[in-house]
Parts: sequence; C-alpha cells; structure tokens
Amino acid sequence: MKNSAASPRRTRVVRTALPLIATLALVGACDSAVGLPSEQSGATSNTPEATTSTTTPTTASATTTTPPPIPPGPPVGEVPGNPDAAMALRPFVGDLTGGGIGVVTARCWTVPPTDIPTMYVDPAAILAAVAAPGVDGQYAVTWTGPTATVSVKRSEIASGYACPTVYPTGTAPVFDAADAVYTVDRYLGRLAGIPVNPSDVEETNPLVCDARQTWDALGTGVPTVPPLVENPNILPGITSFDPDSVFVTGQNGIYTQVNADIIDAAGVYQNRTFVLAIGGEGYCIGDIA
Repeated sequence: MKNSAASPRRTRVVRTALPLIATLALVGACDSAVGLPSEQSGATSNTPEATTSTTTPTTASATTTTPPPIPPGPPVGEVPGNPDAAMALRPFVGDLTGGGIGVVTARCWTVPPTDIPTMYVDPAAILAAVAAPGVDGQYAVTWTGPTATVSVKRSEIASGYACPTVYPTGTAPVFDAADAVYTVDRYLGRLAGIPVNPSDVEETNPLVCDARQTWDALGTGVPTVPPLVENPNILPGITSFDPDSVFVTGQNGIYTQVNADIIDAAGVYQNRTFVLAIGGEGYCIGDIA
C-alpha cells in the first residue's frame, strides 16, 4: 500500500479454517452559468416625424470549462464525495495490470503475503469492478462488478496507494486465520524494531483496537475499553520473536486467540497470547495475556 517495498524479513503465515465475517457498510453537484443579454435603447430625433433606432442585443459568451485530464492506465470509477479513493486505487490497478503479482506483493505489505496470489488472481474481474463508480461506506469504499467486489479501507486510501480486499460479488469479505496471524506478526515486528515496512506505524496503520467500550472477550456482559488501550505497555521491551511460532490457537465468538514466542530485553523467553477482534480496519489486537 505504500511507496517503499517490504523489508526482506520473511513472514510465515499459517492459515487455519477459522473464517470470521465482517460486513462493511456502504454509503454530485452541478454548476451552471447564466449569461444575461444586454439592451441599449435608441435616441429620438428632433424632427416632427421621430424615428427610433434599435440595436441588436448582445449575449454574453457562454462559460466553457475544460474537464480534468483522464489519468493513464485502466479506468477507475470515481466515488461521489470521496475523490481520493479512485486516485489511491489507480496506482495499484496500474501495477497489477502492468507488472503483475510480483510488483503488487512488494508494495502491498499490509496484506498477508499468502493471500495476494489468490485474492488478485483475476485482474480482468478486478478491472470490470473498478470501472464502475465506487460507493463510500462506513468503513471502506467498494466497487462492485459482475463477479468480483473490490473494497478499500480508509487507511489504504490515506496512504495514496490502496491495496484492496477482493471477494466474490454477493458475499462478504472474510477475515481468516492468515489475517489474524499477520496482524500479530506486524505488531511484534514493530516492537522488535523489524517492521514489515518502515511506514508500518500505529498512527497511520492501526493494529490496536480503538478505545470504545466494546471489549468483552470473557463474555461478562459488561463491555469495557480494550486492556491494550488502557495499558499499551503490557508487553515488556522485546528484542526478537519467532515468526514460525505465531499461529491461531482458538476462537471464541468474534474473538480470535493467537500465540507467539518472544524474547524480552532481559533475554527471557516467553510465550504470549494475543486476543483479537474485528474492527473497522479488519483484525485489531485488544489484549495480551
């Protein structure tokens, strides 16, 4: 999604059959210029038989506007009320059709690497979808085609290079085990000083759940602020972690549990449990046990 390529650190993402459905809610003006004719009255002579002279009314010239130039590459439909969305998706579409999977894999580091070959496997279906006007929803912008729907999160649009989620038209996007594992992998990479990309920071690419009182992983019936929001330093300073140890270990309703092996600043090995839920940007981390 960003301008710089992903770091050479290889991430192994373990997929399990734990789909979690997240629905994304969906969400002109015209100008006119009016030219007014001007009139000029004639003068009357001082002869007994006065004659009246008339002048031909003149009409103000119509205002002409020059449409903006059409960007190069495959067409991407504009989104009413959100011009940045199409602008951010065009570079991705151009790279996918001009460079292929290898190019977008290097740039779409917010997407699990194992998802890219299957999600972007049909460029023709993606082009058919994005050629239509997009719809601005609550959490994302979507373009819907005959066979594929293309959805772009707001953080992707803000980056200027939008890596979309693509799923069959008529279904909802699925956030599965690969997404949960990759979220934890990115989070630990940041703490250990080896992010998947230098631009992967919390301010622009949130991985922690927001501060609303919606967290109830234990099923108490009394939602609270996610513990990781109240105490962002739950994890001690870590120096490294084992990417091969990051995997999904359980699911309880809308919550998914991911375990990982880390080494803290004192050189002590720990196995930590991360609890995730679905937020506006996909999976988010709400607690670390």
